Amino acid sequence: MIDTQLQLGTQQKKTFIFTFLSFSIIFLLLGLIVFQLAKSSLYESTDTDLTRISENNNFLKEQIDHLQSPIEKEPPLSKELKGPKPNSFQQQIIIWNKSGQIVNEEQLGSRVNDFINLAPETTNYGKITSLQLTDQNDRLLQFRSITVKSPNYAVDGYTIQLMVNTDPIVSTMDQFKNILIICMLVFFALSVLLSYFLSKKFTEPIIASWKKQQQFVENASHELRTPLTIIQAKLENLFTKPNRTILDESESIALSLTEVQRLSQLTTDLLLLARSDSNELVLKKEAVYFDEFVEKAISPYKELAEAEGKQFTLTINGHQRVLLDPEKVQQLLIILLDNALKYTQSGEQIAVTAKLENKEWQLIVADTGKGIPDKEKKRIFERFYREDESRNRQTGGYGIGLSIAQWIVRAHSGRILVKDYLPKGVSFEIHFPEK
Repeated sequence: MIDTQLQLGTQQKKTFIFTFLSFSIIFLLLGLIVFQLAKSSLYESTDTDLTRISENNNFLKEQIDHLQSPIEKEPPLSKELKGPKPNSFQQQIIIWNKSGQIVNEEQLGSRVNDFINLAPETTNYGKITSLQLTDQNDRLLQFRSITVKSPNYAVDGYTIQLMVNTDPIVSTMDQFKNILIICMLVFFALSVLLSYFLSKKFTEPIIASWKKQQQFVENASHELRTPLTIIQAKLENLFTKPNRTILDESESIALSLTEVQRLSQLTTDLLLLARSDSNELVLKKEAVYFDEFVEKAISPYKELAEAEGKQFTLTINGHQRVLLDPEKVQQLLIILLDNALKYTQSGEQIAVTAKLENKEWQLIVADTGKGIPDKEKKRIFERFYREDESRNRQTGGYGIGLSIAQWIVRAHSGRILVKDYLPKGVSFEIHFPEK
């Protein structure tokens, strides 16, 4: 038992780890995908503009022509302006000669100092790349850049580098990355809680099944022990009296046979429950007239009740075929009628009603016996459960009949209810679908 508990605990831990890793991988991949999509969408407009301009030969020629008519240099910064000059420019055009020198310094003005450490592109012409530069005020600048040859490259040998400042985009991406990291940490924490909940939820049926199996084995062993002990005692007693005749020991033999019959019935019921748990039982349904079937099935019990001085009434309304397993439904009726006969006294009443109502066949077995307290009604379908001493082995029951009855009803897609039969007694209501 301890080993089984350890195995269940180990299984729950494995389920927790597997679920946590699954959620973590999903969240991580989702975060990476979202980040990459956001990054590519932010750079898409900038890259599109760079490509479009780099393919515009007229624009490129104009930039070369400007070299012949340079603009005035930017005025120096005022001495009254404190701190570094604000980086306000977004787009820059740099023209290089074959020697790797910037030839449009006059157009760049004072900003040419920001590109002192910049080297001309000599291989990846027409490809957009990312650049990081440190300006004259030691600030890090981010650019998207593309370098193309001038339209008259064979003549002038110029290469034109188009650059767009992406500091706002980088800043936005940094903020987005920080938010995404915080969200991922929150999701990881949630995945721990969710993994624990799911691992517990997934192992609950296993634990419940294991407990059910343990209880079933313990109860079955306990119930089997009593008749076997009685039979063993009676047989051993016969060995101590070898000279006595069968007639002399007829009482012991009869008692042993009774216990054998009860033991045989118990093993049959236990086998039925075990097969129902493993879904090995298959119903053999047939189309029968429900009223005729019920009347025929309860006929022996009606005679038995009358022989015991009990009032037995049968009321049937409706004549229609219904699809069911005759053997199993008859077993259901036997269980309910057997209980009604056991727990009623002479002069009390047993009433059976079969009727078609609201597209359901309703089968009601009621008696005016002792009844069942409300707090016990929810437990009477539990296996081996007995309400009190009045429902014990002395009546011949083991507390599994109603469990079998419930399984038979559910196997037919029906439902069984237990109610008070006023003014006294108990009523079992079974509802079968019409079709």
